[in-house]
Amino acid sequence: MRVAAWVDGNPIDVAEVEDRLARLRANDRAGSLPVADSREGRQLRRWVAQVLVVERICADFSELDATSSHGARSWRRLSRADAAALGSIVAAAWTGNPAVPRTATMVTNDVSIPDERLQRAAELTATDDGGAAWSSDQLLTSARLEAFARWLARATHERVRLEEGYEHPGDAAQPDNLHEH
Repeated sequence: MRVAAWVDGNPIDVAEVEDRLARLRANDRAGSLPVADSREGRQLRRWVAQVLVVERICADFSELDATSSHGARSWRRLSRADAAALGSIVAAAWTGNPAVPRTATMVTNDVSIPDERLQRAAELTATDDGGAAWSSDQLLTSARLEAFARWLARATHERVRLEEGYEHPGDAAQPDNLHEH
């Protein structure tokens, strides 16, 4: 077995990454994907590995903490703005694996915004016609997404070890990093 990443000491096999890539390359939009052996293709492989890491973290958590989900409010589907706020890796994991939104529900169930803060937000975002730019539900969704993103970043930092060639695509230290200023 060749390993792409470790989550809590358990491997994510390179074969799993390759299988997911093969499925991506087999769908109707495959023509928009980069050539596998190019710099961009290696970045896509890293991206897919990260999606699998997020899925594994969330699957492990939701299995361990399944009893606490009783009575938890369910999460609606991600909007484009929500997906953009989370980033493409987490949004892809969310869309493809029910453990991700289930985990988000569990880790953010207690997130709330005090009424006085909601009132202040309404005042600060008031429109000319007396309405508000954002609803209370939108503000709560934003707070929950932020809490989930913080939880996931901490879990990734504490529980994940990536092998060479499977670093995060945005890691400035890896050789195929495409983000330049």
